[in-house]
Amino acid sequence: MSRQRVMFTVTIEPEHRLMRIEVHGFWTPDTMRAYLAELGTKANALGPSGGCRRILVDMSDYPIQSQAIAEGHVRIIAHGKTEMRAMTAVVMTSALSKLQAKRMAKLAGHELFDDEPAARHWLLAQPIG
Repeated sequence: MSRQRVMFTVTIEPEHRLMRIEVHGFWTPDTMRAYLAELGTKANALGPSGGCRRILVDMSDYPIQSQAIAEGHVRIIAHGKTEMRAMTAVVMTSALSKLQAKRMAKLAGHELFDDEPAARHWLLAQPIG
């Protein structure tokens, strides 16, 4: 029996109005659809605490994706900024992934970091309203 790899994990910290996301592996459109559904569930769970205002995305174990998947991430992060008014910090360690992410950052408006502690520190220092 083969074990299917978990492609993403989404957790929430209501006390910080924060959603923490880890992504792994090479995604298919089905993976993206499942991811979108999970993001919606977790964002709704943060509603009683004032909504999601901080998003930390760990992409340190996430290879370069197809154009369609990369564009999907841009749309998701842009939605977080415009519709949820959330600040997003993305952690990346691969130089090649950072090139793709820098292009995404210009479109979506998020900050890039080399490690999670720095990303978390930046996010928690951001004022939320």
